[in-house]
Amino acid sequence: MRWHGIRRHGSDRGQATVEFALILPLFVAVVVAILDVTMIVRDQLFVDTLARDAARRASQATTENEAHAIVEDTVSATARSDAEWRVDISNDSVEVRVRLVPRASLLATSARWLGASRHVVGSARFATEFEIAEQ
Repeated sequence: MRWHGIRRHGSDRGQATVEFALILPLFVAVVVAILDVTMIVRDQLFVDTLARDAARRASQATTENEAHAIVEDTVSATARSDAEWRVDISNDSVEVRVRLVPRASLLATSARWLGASRHVVGSARFATEFEIAEQ
């Protein structure tokens, strides 16, 4: 007696289609999550660089008004209307904090409901080159 194996009726194409339909939403969600994390990291690096550049330039100011104007010009040059900034000037240093909402998709926005931060924040402190006069 010879055994010829199991004979299948029909094809496996239907099974592969169903498996693909089940895994596709998960795959798309993972790809979108990777892109969102990439955009958030990019914005974090951007805001860190912006704060460092603004603080470096403001450390060369001679008055508080000049330091504030320098930071405002530096932040405005980025064309990000959602950027918020603050300058703290002490006797020997200038600290700049910049905060903005990262550009991300709906998936990252919904993650904020779970307690994720709504902003990326960067700060930098530089020693002043001149004594800054209060005005």
